[in-house]
Amino acid sequence: MTGLLASIVEAYGELRVHKSRILLSLIGVAFSVFALTAVMGGGGMLTSALIQSSESWAGRDTTLSVYPTDIATDATAEEMDETVLEQVDRLGIDQRSRRIYDGLRVQTTQGVRAAEVQGVDPAYGTIFRTQVVQGRWLADSDAARLSPALVVNQPMYEMLGSPELGTEPVTIYGPTGATHSEQAIIVGVLPANPDTDWSPSAFMHASALSLLPGREQAAMTSDYQLWVPPEQADEIRDRLANALAQTEAGSFDVQISSMRPENLGIQGIAYGVSGVALLILLLGALGLVNISLVTVRFRVREIGIRRSYGATGGRIFVGVLMESVVATVLAGAVGVTAAVALVKAPFVTDLFAELGLRDVPPFPVGAVLIGLGAATAVGVLAGALPALIATRIKVIDAIRG
Repeated sequence: MTGLLASIVEAYGELRVHKSRILLSLIGVAFSVFALTAVMGGGGMLTSALIQSSESWAGRDTTLSVYPTDIATDATAEEMDETVLEQVDRLGIDQRSRRIYDGLRVQTTQGVRAAEVQGVDPAYGTIFRTQVVQGRWLADSDAARLSPALVVNQPMYEMLGSPELGTEPVTIYGPTGATHSEQAIIVGVLPANPDTDWSPSAFMHASALSLLPGREQAAMTSDYQLWVPPEQADEIRDRLANALAQTEAGSFDVQISSMRPENLGIQGIAYGVSGVALLILLLGALGLVNISLVTVRFRVREIGIRRSYGATGGRIFVGVLMESVVATVLAGAVGVTAAVALVKAPFVTDLFAELGLRDVPPFPVGAVLIGLGAATAVGVLAGALPALIATRIKVIDAIRG
């Protein structure tokens, strides 16, 4: 260990002496490592953006969808929910949500307008990565509110005149006529999404749908969304399908509704990113080898004098090699730092947000380790050949030259 530390200190001293000679090579290595780390880190962020974008409409990996295929004639909405959720609870699935498609009519400054509404449970926001830009998402306590709580999209919020969240009520009516009305409270607003904001829409607690005016009976659940561990998805799906195939409330089918990462084409992106990173690394290594060979040619006399004072061939080899390794590690650290700063810059994260990145992940540690490892490997490869040439220099010829 002492010998290794001594060689590192000696190499750093030589770098300070010959810094003007190796500056160009260090700039090339730093840029190569910067490009390598930035490509790997950016590729990881892009992968996260694609996955999260898919999860926002198809559910997290792995989301199961339970939907009725044949409802019994005399079955009620409560009986159907009890039948399905009893089996779900037996399997210990906590992240589950009903989903009921319905409609409502709201009072606006331009008259009564129709809007779509989905009755869901609070876990729906977790399963589908639903975020709000104002206010909050639905909570369990919203099921028992006297004034129904709504989370609306931007078109509906603007249509209602942007009421104050949590305090200013809005009037909602039954399916027909204006004799039955109810006061609702907007508690949250979803971010604008031009791909889905085609019409005014809202979310509310599934248990509160029956409180809307004009509802004589609860609406039937359209489907049930369950977030389960990916490694247990197939087993859970089979057990639920068998348990719900024939029930007193009817028949239900169970399917995987989410997209798995291997089905999103991410593997192809990973191969492309790896190919670009390898090409960048090879170009940086070639540039460093050329400059290292030139540097050894300039130091022939110095090496000959060191050999004349008893330096062994192994010591010369390690010394020249460590100079290259220490230089590339320092340059690699600069390149990695610059890459992290670039990828985590606000304008870059905003760009990934437009691609669907909702929860910004930390910079991939693997990209940092690969960048530093690549810098070390380049130093070893680029320094091995010059170090080997240095050990073959004859003392008499070096001093004479």
